[in-house]
Amino acid sequence: MAKSILQTDKEHCYLCGRNSRADYFGLDEHHVFGGYGVRKISEKYGLKVYLCHDRCHEFGENAVHKNAEVDRALKAKAQKKAMKRYGWSVEDFIDIFGKNYL
Repeated sequence: MAKSILQTDKEHCYLCGRNSRADYFGLDEHHVFGGYGVRKISEKYGLKVYLCHDRCHEFGENAVHKNAEVDRALKAKAQKKAMKRYGWSVEDFIDIFGKNYL
């Protein structure tokens, strides 16, 4: 499994900064680009973050799986980071992930 290129700290939520012990379930590994066959590609390039299970990943008002704005902002940030890290153009990113989020 590749390390995250977005977050080195696995003890605090990427979105809210809470300590992993603050959530009953701890932190979940969230692949920024998931589903539709790109989860493995997210893993390959380290496009994942660690999120509070309840509040920021699954069920909270601003949880990435419930709030499209939060999800899109995270995708845009991940795209920028990946493009810089790997020297990709927007077209390169689209070839790999199928969509531009910028």
